[in-house]
Amino acid sequence: MLDANLYDLATKLQDARHIERMKLLETTTMSAITYLPAHLGMVRAKVKDLIKKKRKWGLEILEDDDGNKDVRIEDALRIIVPREHWDSFQSLFVGRLDNDVYLNLDGLLNEAMEDELRDLRTSLKPALFEMYNERRFTTLDKTIKVWQGRFGIGRIITDKNKVAVVPEHKGRSIHKLWSKLLRAYGEDKGGLEMLINDMKRGRPLSAYDVFKEYDCLYGTRIVSELHDVTLIFEATIDTAFMTSESIYVSDETVLGEDVLEEVEDRIVSVKRVGNVLYPTNEKFDVGFFGTLYSIIEEVMEEQEKEER
Repeated sequence: MLDANLYDLATKLQDARHIERMKLLETTTMSAITYLPAHLGMVRAKVKDLIKKKRKWGLEILEDDDGNKDVRIEDALRIIVPREHWDSFQSLFVGRLDNDVYLNLDGLLNEAMEDELRDLRTSLKPALFEMYNERRFTTLDKTIKVWQGRFGIGRIITDKNKVAVVPEHKGRSIHKLWSKLLRAYGEDKGGLEMLINDMKRGRPLSAYDVFKEYDCLYGTRIVSELHDVTLIFEATIDTAFMTSESIYVSDETVLGEDVLEEVEDRIVSVKRVGNVLYPTNEKFDVGFFGTLYSIIEEVMEEQEKEER
């Protein structure tokens, strides 16, 4: 234990002497950093920043009387390297630097690209969840809940082969979609970068092969029953982020046909096409659900009175 403590102390003293010695070299106006093994991450990050500008740099290496190196990468970066850490420093690069006039960062370029790709892969899932929790999606969630609260759920008949994510299993569906996107674009830095940017900016996603499989990013189709009337509420958001809503009203009974006629006559914010009701704007005013419920009840009462 004593030997280990003495070794640690000696190492710290040696590093302190290096730093003091390097200060003598750091006399120009160019910003300089001192390379020590403990500073590896910082030095690597500084060098990787150079890659974003270009891959090949002019290089000048000066040396003091003790063999310590002063590495100057054009006017962009200056690194002071103690003599005993020179081999360790050179391991950051492809080949040796001793006689080089240029610094080629191809090796680090590949490593930097892999780091960026790893970061993009890590960013994909939160970006996907963020997109599906954006306002247009949460607004649709609220609309669906209002419908369910008013008319209930007889059954769900959503075609999951046409809808990427269904509200009934939102988290699980997003995770499944994330897995598909990762398999398709996980090794494609450019494609992954574009995909994440397009998701964040709400740009159409129909150009991506995974989304080409679906008609909609999100949506549901709910069958509800009220008296003798079968209702099918459909609400979706397509790959261009456009919302679409409709209500199918069965006319297999007189009640259903009378309901359709009453809605057509009384509600100006809704248009009828055959058996289907559409909002005149992009979405139904959720207050219409209460009106539709009341119309069905009223028509039902009128028919019962006539039968009596």
